[in-house]
Amino acid sequence: MFMIEMKVLQARQGDCIWIRCISDRIVNIVIDAGPSTFKKDFINLVEEIENCSEKIDLLIFSHIDDDHIKGCIQYFKKNDKTIINKVWINGSGSSVYSDGQEHSVNNISDLVSLLKQKNISMETPILEGKEYSFNGGGIKVIGPKRGTMLKVAEKIEKQMEHSGGKYIGDISHVEDIYEADSSDTNKASIIAVLEFEDKKILFTGDSTAENIIEAVNKYYPQEKFVMVKLPHHGSSHNISRELIKKLNTDQFIISTNKIVEKVVLYRFGEERKNTELLCNYDWWKKEYFTENDIKEYINTKRIVMKYIGDEKINL
Repeated sequence: MFMIEMKVLQARQGDCIWIRCISDRIVNIVIDAGPSTFKKDFINLVEEIENCSEKIDLLIFSHIDDDHIKGCIQYFKKNDKTIINKVWINGSGSSVYSDGQEHSVNNISDLVSLLKQKNISMETPILEGKEYSFNGGGIKVIGPKRGTMLKVAEKIEKQMEHSGGKYIGDISHVEDIYEADSSDTNKASIIAVLEFEDKKILFTGDSTAENIIEAVNKYYPQEKFVMVKLPHHGSSHNISRELIKKLNTDQFIISTNKIVEKVVLYRFGEERKNTELLCNYDWWKKEYFTENDIKEYINTKRIVMKYIGDEKINL
């Protein structure tokens, strides 16, 4: 029997995804560890895996932003022995990232020091072409490119968070102006594909639309993915029309407790006949959709919103 179980945990504004690949042995992969407010949940996750007499075979930090790494720091501080076999991480401090990310760099340096103290196998940098194999499948890294990492090291972050008011009118009347994500750390996000038997799932971290398109064109130009985890919690700065057209899948995952900008749904509605969005929070249920939105997008199934919480997805 080959099966994938996946949980998109409720990591507030951050990411933490648990993947369980079941064959003659069980392989556990965790992608990101959420923000500091997720620390108890991360400990509970590790204990749940440990109580099944299993290990975390691979822990992947897609990039160094706080909402992806800080949730695990307390766990590593309090546990001398750990069930985590291997860690992938991009960067061990300012040698990789610019001074503009000082807050994130300090935290990643603390994390790397803890991993070394606990003698946990750690690999860095993680660039395209890197693979982790196991019975029935594996993880293939398709981004970032080495050149991207070098550029990141030379640049200074200008804007860690895109700001601006949230549009609350009809989706069909939204002003669609795409401004690409300029974050250095997001450009260095690990883009990876889980392959297990005949299934492929694309994980994008907080990467940019442009980097994802380039990576998919190079490694999976014609492939269909069972699911795609959308980048940067569904940000309009990371999801362009070109990306939506490129991603060949029927289901998209959004991990966030924040409201997704309506321009993102507008782009999906314009580029696809129907879109199913799997969300770990039901952020849209409180006066998000207008009557016109419901008539044009929801009732016609152009956009299907599905609340999954942190329940298991079986594939």
